[in-house]
Amino acid sequence: MDESTEKWVKNNPTIFGKIVAVVIFVFGVCLIVGAVRDWDWLYAADKHYQNNWGMGQISRYLGRGNARIIGFIGGIFFTVIGGILIYGAFLK
Repeated sequence: MDESTEKWVKNNPTIFGKIVAVVIFVFGVCLIVGAVRDWDWLYAADKHYQNNWGMGQISRYLGRGNARIIGFIGGIFFTVIGGILIYGAFLK
């Protein structure tokens, strides 16, 4: 992070917490919806090896069906964590 971003986060911790909570929740919802609707851009197997792991790498090594199951379970996890954070950030 650059200095101005770091300064903004230090000066606005409540707003930053709300943003992080919503992003985590939306990420979880996207994983769930993507698994149910079988989004190709999310679950297509990567054509080449990469050093980072994502749903495409999981599809490549474990199969698309298993990647969708892992994505669905991960989506539930992130949605629950995001919901808890949203409750803490917005309702407390």
